Amino acid sequence: MNRNDITFQIGDNGCRIYAICHGRKIGNLFFVRVGSDKIMISEAEIDPEYQAQDIELYLVQEIINIAREQHRKVMTICPYISKIFVEHPEFDDVRMLNQGR
Repeated sequence: MNRNDITFQIGDNGCRIYAICHGRKIGNLFFVRVGSDKIMISEAEIDPEYQAQDIELYLVQEIINIAREQHRKVMTICPYISKIFVEHPEFDDVRMLNQGR
């Protein structure tokens, strides 16, 4: 699957971002804004049919874009998402320093 096949939508409560492919929700990421300068990611859920297709990475990239636009840092309590941050140094500008490296 190509990232261009996916659209992203913030949920009604503003604490979830959905990955949507051909009208179907294929994954989501739970997050919360903490104060005026942080976003905390708590967990990701990916449709079993779409696992191992980088959906989590695409969702994280969308959160990174939001964080950059809003001048926030990102932290996560999800071990899998933490691993994504460690593997992608291009996210270091928004990553909270206590994760990984």
